[in-house]
Amino acid sequence: MAFRIAPAVVALLIASSAAGAGERDAARTLRRAYDPVVVSTARLVAFPGRRTEQFRLFRFDDGRPVPIRHQFDARDAGGDVIVDGPADFEFDRDDELVFMAADAGDRADPADWPPAWERAMEIEVTDPRPGAGGRAWAYLAWFRLPPPPLAFAPYVTVDPGARRVRSASYDVEYADARNFFTAIRVAGTAGGPGENILRQSRMRGSPTLSLFFKKVTLDFTEQNSIIQLDGVRVGPVRAVRRARLKIDLGALIPDLPGGVAYTYHYRDAYLTPSRVRFSSLLLRALRAFRFENLLEFLPTALPLHFHDATRPDGVEVTAASPQVVQSPEDHEWWVHSSRAGTMLHAFTIPERWREWGVSRGTTLRPAPDASGAVAVGYTLENMTRLKEAGSWELGQASIVLSRPFRPGDEEEPLALMRAPLLIEVRWPEPTPRARSVSPAAG
Repeated sequence: MAFRIAPAVVALLIASSAAGAGERDAARTLRRAYDPVVVSTARLVAFPGRRTEQFRLFRFDDGRPVPIRHQFDARDAGGDVIVDGPADFEFDRDDELVFMAADAGDRADPADWPPAWERAMEIEVTDPRPGAGGRAWAYLAWFRLPPPPLAFAPYVTVDPGARRVRSASYDVEYADARNFFTAIRVAGTAGGPGENILRQSRMRGSPTLSLFFKKVTLDFTEQNSIIQLDGVRVGPVRAVRRARLKIDLGALIPDLPGGVAYTYHYRDAYLTPSRVRFSSLLLRALRAFRFENLLEFLPTALPLHFHDATRPDGVEVTAASPQVVQSPEDHEWWVHSSRAGTMLHAFTIPERWREWGVSRGTTLRPAPDASGAVAVGYTLENMTRLKEAGSWELGQASIVLSRPFRPGDEEEPLALMRAPLLIEVRWPEPTPRARSVSPAAG
């Protein structure tokens, strides 16, 4: 079995159309707080130039353009983010522009565009959920001479060793040369005290294979995940951590998980898209498969409440009453909520897997070593029901919520994965009525 982490974060619908006069000067109604907006640079080739330092992104507030955070990330021919490249570069059709939907603003009449915008593109972001109806706009402007650099503090920072990642909402630490977390903190600005709540994250897989007329069970854990860090690209909007990953089980079966591992860190969330490959040979040999991905909480993090779709009101977990929950039915999300903060964790699998009977279980149990720690997370169930070989897209997201969980609070963060934002780009022509503004505005 082999996998590689896919670069996609948000599915896009991109179209080009003329701006209607009747819709100009519309107010922002979008309420999505967690979503990044990722626009392929294939949609930007109509600009006169392609040097990233010649662009600025704006929103409109009260009819005035305001610069907002954005970044360009380059991808190579294989689709991998170039983490060791320069901050500015000449983009081609394979790269991407990134900003946060929460930073977009009102719609502007081209008559209000500053004269310095020699060429500009309107980006409309729409919530596709029925009844949501939210929209917001951003404007990408090109300048013949690069304007002065903007002094935006990045939403996410990374320490020089790339083991600690911080934002205004959370702080996580990675193990040295391994692909798991050793600390999670929810910041005070996001409802937590900034204290570490995590002993470590844990992963365990146990495939049973029929090999040479007998069954062989192989076990691997997070300790078997060896990484070589390729680097971290940090911009104003996100930090992209890329590593070469392999599962070290010796030479028994060479076709084991390995490839490129990504984590995309944003202001309030970190995302781990993945692509898992199952060969036909592996599926024929597979007789059983158990997989779990858990967070092991420190005893000092207790009491906490555990929530999922079948327990939206929560299960209280204390040191005196650690609780045990096993739910093999399909669960898309679970939440931990305590005085140390609240986070939602979501896991997406292909719809065809669900049709075949594969499910995402949740589990809650004491740690096996009587330390007082509590393990909470996901299991994959019924993996032997996979019917087709090939590569499959999976996705994980961990999102900081700003208050103790209440039933229904899962809807907005889950929209990040359930209902990706729709994006349209337009090329309205400015009119001679465009007025001048201060150089700082454009």
